[in-house]
Amino acid sequence: MLKSTNQRIIRATMDLLTEKGYQKTTTKEIATKANVSEATIFRNFKNKRGVIAAIMKMKSTPTKTLEAEFKGDLYTDLKFLGTYFLEDLTSKKEFIYISMREPAMFKDLTSHEKIYPQELREMLIQYFKKMGAQHHVLKGNEDIYADIFISTYFGFFIQQLEQDFQLVLTQKEDFIETCTHIFMRGISPA
Repeated sequence: MLKSTNQRIIRATMDLLTEKGYQKTTTKEIATKANVSEATIFRNFKNKRGVIAAIMKMKSTPTKTLEAEFKGDLYTDLKFLGTYFLEDLTSKKEFIYISMREPAMFKDLTSHEKIYPQELREMLIQYFKKMGAQHHVLKGNEDIYADIFISTYFGFFIQQLEQDFQLVLTQKEDFIETCTHIFMRGISPA
């Protein structure tokens, strides 16, 4: 019962955020749309910010789960990570779109509740260090590698949000494949 109640609250919140924005959406409206009392929202989530944090947590895959998928092969792992990252962003598409229209929505969230948790960046850094120790990548710039990787895929995703103004016309699969090869060449020892 609690799970379906929370799911209704989360769905109602997403619908209202899309329609009205963060600032104009009230917990009273969320409660009405979810067919629950406002007290239920406060009891289960504390406030509107708590619902937002729950949405982000719900849509995040723990990095340990991702690490278990690594094969130790740079090409395979980078392609997997690129595919995962774009799929993860796509699953948060409406939420990201709302947050870009209304950045105030995130001002109170702690760093672990944001769209790109530090945990994902740290996982990439540790992966690149491990691959560096095995002489598969150049050592010393692992944090920059992680930032470039995240930025590249995030940039591709963001331009996909604006259907009327797409600069990149490449299909997702071709983009992932090409980025994987380019990235590998850029960080691999000669």
